[in-house]
Amino acid sequence: MPSTTVKSARKRLGDLVREVNEETVAVEIVGKRGSAVLISTAHYAALREATFLLRSPELMDSLRREMQRTLLEAAAQEAAEATAEIRAPRTRTRTKRKKRKKRKKLR
Repeated sequence: MPSTTVKSARKRLGDLVREVNEETVAVEIVGKRGSAVLISTAHYAALREATFLLRSPELMDSLRREMQRTLLEAAAQEAAEATAEIRAPRTRTRTKRKKRKKRKKLR
């Protein structure tokens, strides 16, 4: 996270606001009396929503169940794709054998 001093932030506040909005970064502003972080309003709203969701046990349970279901589905799909990839070369080999047999018969 980029960092700047309060004095520097005052001079280039417009640029900092543009930077946090366009590049989706946070800028730490460090001063003698403490530090602060400048973020976009969209990022701030997302953080507030996430905090709200994390405070609700029912919503957290629902999110956990959904994540687990999604992960299981993804794992099953990967396993199916891996199985299909393993079987594919065998089919090609059999096809090549059949073609060779046909060639020998034609000769």
